[in-house]
Amino acid sequence: MLTKISKVLTLLQHPSLTKLTCSMSIQGYLKDIGWVDSFIRKMPVDGRGRPLPWVTYPFIDFIEARLNSTMRIFEFGSGNSTLWYAGRVKTVVSVEHDRFWYDKISHTMPDNVSLNYQAINDDSKYAKFATNLKTEFDIVIVDGRERVNCIKNALQALGSNGVIVLDDSERDAYREGLDFLKDQGFRRIDFWGIAPAVFFKKCTTVFYRDDNVLGL
Repeated sequence: MLTKISKVLTLLQHPSLTKLTCSMSIQGYLKDIGWVDSFIRKMPVDGRGRPLPWVTYPFIDFIEARLNSTMRIFEFGSGNSTLWYAGRVKTVVSVEHDRFWYDKISHTMPDNVSLNYQAINDDSKYAKFATNLKTEFDIVIVDGRERVNCIKNALQALGSNGVIVLDDSERDAYREGLDFLKDQGFRRIDFWGIAPAVFFKKCTTVFYRDDNVLGL
């Protein structure tokens, strides 16, 4: 509590900084990219209130220009990201572990989305969901539960030129998954920055090999 009070007092001691901080809610970069509205609404949206993935802004800028209408995406975890990708690629298949969230968003999905519910259990059906579909995807996005296990199983669902995206890749808990992909011959690009409604530094990483769909 004292720390928060001291921060407020420090801010008030610098009127120009206080004015700048207050103005961010009505103009400037954070308003333009939708960060302010995302914070208020507690969901990731852009400056016009449209859905955004809950990943770093540098990654969003990078991937948007490289998506096309022939791509197939698989997501571990679903939500506004599913809607955003669906508007840019051929199909999105997503698996969600939270029944309440699944029921809430399932009616909002467009025709090119297949949203699936799978509870987390001991037989790893969630982590193996993409593999069990017996199809290949251009991009597999790991942003749900059991991320290390999902990474290891994702390779079997990935096309020969496919890429894997891991959000929150800075977390030590996912180190095993990062090392696994390195051993499988993947290189990586880290996209550090803030994310919608989040004002701390985090990382979204793309793992790729030669002749990949993103042209890396």
